[in-house]
Amino acid sequence: MKNATVTINYESFQSLKEKADKYDDAIRKKEDILSKNDEFIETLCVCLEKANEQKVSANKQYFIAEGIKAICNRFDMNLKDEYGELDEGKEPKK
Repeated sequence: MKNATVTINYESFQSLKEKADKYDDAIRKKEDILSKNDEFIETLCVCLEKANEQKVSANKQYFIAEGIKAICNRFDMNLKDEYGELDEGKEPKK
């Protein structure tokens, strides 16, 4: 049966092909969503780690604000509506 030849009509073939294409599209969309989620989580973790490393509170606030901005971007939230005037802190010197 490994080398069997199967004959099907064109409509059945088209139906199978359309289902396979939809499946491939769904897999690609799922992978894109998972990739975006991974990037988002990584961004939040980096912000938290960098905020924790800072000695100056204004520098801590900078990374906290960056995390809040990432949350708003990820969930299509309006930063002004949700947080008003966000204290953006001060970017640490490199």
